[in-house]
Amino acid sequence: MSTLTLRKRISRHFAAIRSDSRGTSAIEFAIIAPMLTAVVVGLADISTMSYGASNMQTAVRAGAQYGMAGGTDATVAQTKADAAWTRKPSGGTIAASKVCKCASTIQDCAVPCATGQMPAMYMTVTATGHFGGNFYSMTKTATETVRVR
Repeated sequence: MSTLTLRKRISRHFAAIRSDSRGTSAIEFAIIAPMLTAVVVGLADISTMSYGASNMQTAVRAGAQYGMAGGTDATVAQTKADAAWTRKPSGGTIAASKVCKCASTIQDCAVPCATGQMPAMYMTVTATGHFGGNFYSMTKTATETVRVR
């Protein structure tokens, strides 16, 4: 076999390989599939965290709404917020407190200010929760403070 004939056979063989596109889609899918899977799983985790944080914010607003409606009992505000947090994570906490101030000085709610007026009363509702999925997680705190009177 001459060198020229061997060279032509090798050239034809490589040309056939280059023009053969069978299996190309499978190779492309094998390259893309892990990245696509990571994106889908990541989006599922992020949506779970966002839903949990939104649910917690709704609960805090429910407790603050009690204060805006004229409620002055921090325990009731905490109970209302806790009841509104429908998908509370296992370590989730809610706290409500009230404070009275004359100008910027904290004072007893029953004692009038130096001006003779009753102190301004503020209700603060705070919730903290840990949200996460399979790969991502976060701890979030939401706080709302409203003036009661």
